Amino acid sequence: MTEKILAHLRSLRREMFGSPAAVGRNGFVHPGAISFKPAERQRRTDRDWKPGDWAIYRKSKRSKVPGPRASSVKPNLKGETYNYVVEKFWMVDEVNSDGTLTMRTTRGKTHRVLADDPNLTHPSWFARLRWRERFVAIESQLGKSTYAA
Repeated sequence: MTEKILAHLRSLRREMFGSPAAVGRNGFVHPGAISFKPAERQRRTDRDWKPGDWAIYRKSKRSKVPGPRASSVKPNLKGETYNYVVEKFWMVDEVNSDGTLTMRTTRGKTHRVLADDPNLTHPSWFARLRWRERFVAIESQLGKSTYAA
């Protein structure tokens, strides 16, 4: 009975991800495995970002004195410096065909980031409201945004 249930769950999982099965290095087909194709993943993330979108990037830093916007502050082993995370407020300048985004900072610098980077997120409605002036400063340099705040 459990074998039937497991086989049914495997077939549902394959249908959901649109992949018949994963093929190992030796050519053996693993019946319950799922294979992800990077091109499919890249296309999915390209639809998520458009030029003019607001973005929050969580950048990890290290220094002796964390700034006032530092979060997740942790001391290093010797206690000399701290590791921490700072939220950066960027705007999508362009979506590149290789799955990267060209981002614009408040001061006009540009960064290239992978579109599926886990540190890169769309701001929530509360973040857009709270940090609106940071995004508006970028818009004044870059142009119109896709968000109406």
